[in-house]
Amino acid sequence: MNNNNNIKLFLYGGCDLRDIAENPTLKKNFKIVDSDLTGHIDNDNLNFTNVNLPWMGTSLISLYTKPGPIAQRVLETLSTGRKRDIIINRETYNEVVKFPILSFYKKHAGPNDYLLLSFSPEIYTKIRKSRECFTCFPTMRHLANPDNCLNWLYTEYFTKEECLLAFDSKESLDLSFELAKDFARDIYEIFQDRVILVKTHFSNFAIASDHHIKKIKFGPDDLLYYKQTKIITDPLDLSYAEKLSKLSMSTFRHRYKSDLSLIQLHEPVFLDANHRWGLSQFHIDLKSRDKIAKLICAEILKREFKIYE
Repeated sequence: MNNNNNIKLFLYGGCDLRDIAENPTLKKNFKIVDSDLTGHIDNDNLNFTNVNLPWMGTSLISLYTKPGPIAQRVLETLSTGRKRDIIINRETYNEVVKFPILSFYKKHAGPNDYLLLSFSPEIYTKIRKSRECFTCFPTMRHLANPDNCLNWLYTEYFTKEECLLAFDSKESLDLSFELAKDFARDIYEIFQDRVILVKTHFSNFAIASDHHIKKIKFGPDDLLYYKQTKIITDPLDLSYAEKLSKLSMSTFRHRYKSDLSLIQLHEPVFLDANHRWGLSQFHIDLKSRDKIAKLICAEILKREFKIYE
């Protein structure tokens, strides 16, 4: 019988996937990869060595876009500042300067390891200037603080309409669907059929600590970097975002060389009004996360028992 604790689970997705991976069921049976696996972490290192693996994936356009002048300026800003600035802006640095995610997988993924993959990062707006592109994540909210050494990134790009590439724009969708072919090729080279797709679940209802279910009315400030375009008649229509996320996943799945399992709930899900990371369209309730985690675990164990029985 195979020792499941020797199986590593790599993550590529949004905070919703990371949240699911924190589930005790998965942690008990597998090793969740959230570090560089070298045994020594040094998060003030600007060379991408011995640093934490980014806890989120990125959009496909960002993944396949090379760093440029903006990335160079971010590097220069942080290299001449304090180590504390590097740590505070770690996720921004990883995204703009391009942490080599695929290279990391190639280096550390073994023949029995799996990739948990969701397409929730495709929902975020992207910053695009010339040939440079990076994804805007909620963790970048602190860049709006004038005291942050990377505040120029926010004022010069995040606030400029001409630099914002909406996730549902024709340009973004066309390019993302085209890059799905490259992504499918590169992921298959590393993981073959050991990829588990996890659907991104959204909801307009939240369950509070008193167990009451309440409909949540989101405003523009809550939909951080969820840029409205003329295609959207209601910017709060989460079914629209969910549909596009599913379409991205379906495009990837269609172009993949192996049949891939899809983990999803066929029942209503709720947002966690008391979530540790705050209320968000991505932060579903604990009960739903537990169900998804157990489905993932069962799918992998089913495969391993078939292989090793």
